[in-house]
Amino acid sequence: MWPVLEQVAIAAPQIFLYVIVLFVAMIVLSLVISLRKAETAERPEIIRALADLMAFWKRR
Repeated sequence: MWPVLEQVAIAAPQIFLYVIVLFVAMIVLSLVISLRKAETAERPEIIRALADLMAFWKRR
């Protein structure tokens, strides 16, 4: 899998970047949607997961 991703990144870096951004957006949107439908007791865990994800991308 990694050699294929490496070849795509070399051949078409802009498309590779779009795919990565799309993947991250899907994760964030799925967390937001699950937060909207979650019970009150489950919300702190989802909010913590979102905060961890944002902290990870801020460090980059």
